Amino acid sequence: MRKLRTLFVVAWVSGSCIAAFGQSYRNFQDELTEIRDRVKLKFGPFRVLPVLRLSNLGFDNNVYYRTAEKKPVGDYTGTISPEIKAYLLVGRSLILSFADNPEYLYYIKEERLRTFTNSFVPGGRLRLFNSFVLSGEYHFRKHTRRAFSEFSRLVTDTVKGTMAGFFYETPRGTSIGFSGTIDRFLFEDIVQPDYEARLSRSLNRKEKTGNFELYYRVFSESYFFTKVGSTTYEFEHPSSRWRNSRSFQMSSGIRFPFMGRARGMLSLGYKKFIPEAADRKGFSGLIADTNLDFRLGRIGLRFGLGRDNYFSYLEETFFYVENKGDAGLSLYLTKFFRINYDFQYGELKYPEPFKISGSVQPFLEIMRKDVHRTHSIGVTIAVVKKTGIQLSYNISDRTSNVPGFNITRNFVGISLTQDF
Repeated sequence: MRKLRTLFVVAWVSGSCIAAFGQSYRNFQDELTEIRDRVKLKFGPFRVLPVLRLSNLGFDNNVYYRTAEKKPVGDYTGTISPEIKAYLLVGRSLILSFADNPEYLYYIKEERLRTFTNSFVPGGRLRLFNSFVLSGEYHFRKHTRRAFSEFSRLVTDTVKGTMAGFFYETPRGTSIGFSGTIDRFLFEDIVQPDYEARLSRSLNRKEKTGNFELYYRVFSESYFFTKVGSTTYEFEHPSSRWRNSRSFQMSSGIRFPFMGRARGMLSLGYKKFIPEAADRKGFSGLIADTNLDFRLGRIGLRFGLGRDNYFSYLEETFFYVENKGDAGLSLYLTKFFRINYDFQYGELKYPEPFKISGSVQPFLEIMRKDVHRTHSIGVTIAVVKKTGIQLSYNISDRTSNVPGFNITRNFVGISLTQDF
């Protein structure tokens, strides 16, 4: 039993670690070493990593994200998300991988909200002459969730596409090269099927991105990085072709290791978003994607900062700019018990006038602004090593200067966590 629990913990931590670095370039030797050291379960020539995730197991008092006037509905819910990763190592020069991640979202009473999705990613990396690395993958990722902060209900979003990269790596770990992705984004409304056509008509699109990337090792497992690239956005439905656009972006920062006293990523940059339609307003300015976690003795600190522009699902609205930040504090009372508090704040600003019904005029135009706030307090009990059971109570609200968009939602539940 003890060996089984240890295997589960190693799988949990290793899976999270390897997945985290999938969001940006990973040095070939670092990934090879990670797989050899942490993925111990073998079936023939394959190294297999099972991962189990349980989240949001509890009671949600507003599962449809309704306003108070529309009588919110509460229900017990939970998400189970097992994942299997398989690796085939061929010498010191080839890594073949495959990941499969089924996910089941369950509700006791609201059966129409129950959904099953599955994601899979086959990929490979080839190292040539001990310095050049070719990478490629096909990804199919499907989830039921609020994919963006603007959504006021659950949506099934699918991203399917390909990624390729070519990098030069030095013995010290510095990497420089190019990467590209071609993705198709698809959206389905599971709550209101009649909205599905509206969602797909407004948001279904193809994105093509190319980047130049540089990663320079500054500590044993920390990297300074710079990424410069461009993206084109092509919408599928004829009525949304006016949304076609392109952007140029650059970002720099430091990527800390996944495990240790300092974790996460500090990333700031600049983006210029240019619509093809001459009469639509664009966007230019600061972008951010920062999440930092520090452990100082018995105190844990968390900081986050995000800023970017996103396409709106509203048919007459082009996009909105989201500014968000979060902060958290953990106090470790003992080696196996801690209390946590987190606060999240976000603003959605729409750069073009938003039309609402007026009492005198047929329509009034205002500059729409939505504000999101979430308070979360809870306790975490360590089970084995870094793995713990977290019990939390969350209070969320959204306010808007447009009538009919104010929402309050509370959730109490438990989750498995591996960051004790």
